[in-house]
Amino acid sequence: METVTTSVGAGNRNQGPKLYEQVADRIRGMILDRIYRPGDRLPSVRELSRQCNVSITTVLDAYRLLEDSGLIHPRPQSGYYVHAYANQRPAEPMRSAPAPSPSSFSRDQMLQSMTHEIDRPGLIDLAFANPNPDLLPLAKLARIISAVARDHPEASYGYGPPSGHRAIREQIAQRSFAAGAVISPDEVVITMGCQEAMCLALRAVCTPGGVVAVESPCHYGVLQAIHLAGLQSLEVKTRTREGISLEAFEDALIDQEQKGAPVQACLVSPNFQNPLGSCMSEADKKQLNAIANRHSVTLIEDDVYGDLGFEGNRPKVLRAFEGGENVVICSSFSKTIAPGYRVGWVVAGKYHSEIERLKHSFTISAPSLPQLVIAEFLTDGGYDQYLRRARKAYSANVGRMSEAISRFFPPETRVTRPSGGYMLWIQLPEGRDSVALYSKALAHNIFISPGVLFSVEDGYRNFIRLSAGRWSQEIEAAIAKLGKMVYQME
Repeated sequence: METVTTSVGAGNRNQGPKLYEQVADRIRGMILDRIYRPGDRLPSVRELSRQCNVSITTVLDAYRLLEDSGLIHPRPQSGYYVHAYANQRPAEPMRSAPAPSPSSFSRDQMLQSMTHEIDRPGLIDLAFANPNPDLLPLAKLARIISAVARDHPEASYGYGPPSGHRAIREQIAQRSFAAGAVISPDEVVITMGCQEAMCLALRAVCTPGGVVAVESPCHYGVLQAIHLAGLQSLEVKTRTREGISLEAFEDALIDQEQKGAPVQACLVSPNFQNPLGSCMSEADKKQLNAIANRHSVTLIEDDVYGDLGFEGNRPKVLRAFEGGENVVICSSFSKTIAPGYRVGWVVAGKYHSEIERLKHSFTISAPSLPQLVIAEFLTDGGYDQYLRRARKAYSANVGRMSEAISRFFPPETRVTRPSGGYMLWIQLPEGRDSVALYSKALAHNIFISPGVLFSVEDGYRNFIRLSAGRWSQEIEAAIAKLGKMVYQME
């Protein structure tokens, strides 16, 4: 059996990935290349330390990282071994092929019914995109709440300005540099979550009855926002890993122009789209801006998962690239810090005044206390440390759930390989109905999202979306039950 022989020594300590990550990547690659096969024993800690010219501590950290991702496991008094299912990676879903005509979202009744189930005792929630509560910095936020409420009672409990408190707007503007955008605090309007941000943006940019292009599949919250604004959704083919198909997007724009109903906006999520977890390349982001400007289409960017990439630097937003000055950015802290705080924002460029007017008309202002608490948390510097831990955990949990699906579901099942976030989009074998599976699963207290929610058409009937933010023996057992149900639907 081959071992690691190339040194990754001290010369790389100040460049790129950390040393233990380099060792882990090398072992991971050898497992995926089947140099080490499922069940094989890996080199001992001392042996790998000698072969790679690194410390024993570095090797232990590398093995722990691989263990966290579910790829290897330790055996007491024996060493580390490759999991028996380590190479069982399901195929990816096929590229989407939506209908080429605008339509309206019609699944409100199903969604409303699902929201009534969330308080069911003993429910295993794999349906809604909630961050892992075990990861959230709850104790620190609780301390900040007490301090802010005590030291700033008037600001905490009074109405704030329609655009939001300056402290939080300054922090958002500062953090925008990491995403490649130069934003002034005066451009930011605080909203109640990203959902309100998108609703305000659609109303500011579009006129009722207009057409909005979206990725397909597309998160149902986006489709709802478009529908509630009196607009129609036009689904565009989307690549499983690389995001919206640029060729299909421009073809759709030309087709709508020829029909006399040009697309007014495109609501798109270039960074870790829900439900696919896809991320557009920088070259494609530049081209997307160019296509939109060529056809006078406003891009509304949903960047709510942008901070949750598994590897590398934080990806840039569309506004960071040439032609992106008119992009409207919508985001929130609901998927990272605290979903219940409902602190989101919109950066709207030339639509800023209209967004601010609409915000005041609908809800006057966002709640003050959560804004000030998150602003203090960001100022304190704990956010980046928290994100590093969360990204690692979400990457591991997505891997564990994907591998469990490969073990328990029929072999024809296809699963996405997201590069960020914590969603899995799963294509079941032909003939399986996700709505029927939803009902069967709910009867066993397992909560899933059927694929029909992610389209304005009756598409994705044999797809489901699962939230993989958490992992436990209970969830693994739930995946096993789901797989058995899918087998029984033949």
